[in-house]
Amino acid sequence: MTRGFMGRFGWATLGLLTLAGCASSGGTQTAKEMFDCGALNQAVASAGNEFADIKGRFDDTRLTRSWETDVQAFEESCVITSAQRPDHYVCFGRMDSDDPRGALVVGGEALAQCLGAGWEATRDTDDRYLFSRPGTEAVVTLETFLNDRARRMGTLSVYQNVEDAKPVSSDGQAQVR
Repeated sequence: MTRGFMGRFGWATLGLLTLAGCASSGGTQTAKEMFDCGALNQAVASAGNEFADIKGRFDDTRLTRSWETDVQAFEESCVITSAQRPDHYVCFGRMDSDDPRGALVVGGEALAQCLGAGWEATRDTDDRYLFSRPGTEAVVTLETFLNDRARRMGTLSVYQNVEDAKPVSSDGQAQVR
């Protein structure tokens, strides 16, 4: 992804293409194939300063504020956005797995390898893991869903704190647990 690409086609187009399953397909992915661990850890480290050191070109639309980033942890489709919550880093991509319902578990194991020791995973819904580490404000989530083509997709996000990471309900409000 280059900075010029987003200017010409816009975030909505990228999101639709990604969610439609235009990413490459194949068998079960390894942790190294699924995530760029260095990029993920850079995004986590940047959460403390509202991602300022990894924000690129700013794009303000009627629905969202977003920044491009060269830090690409998952499927080369990561941005920093402020849609329905404070700034957070988010990536969308295909979760290739021989067992589509097991894609979250496979992805969670790969994510745990990337994050390293001390991070704890909590499965807070059937389709979502939340990773946290004592003494660290930032949290990481991995969610899966089926797109309109019945392909298992994933959302990898880094939030500044656990409050920002709460799932958003259909009315746009963070759900209280």
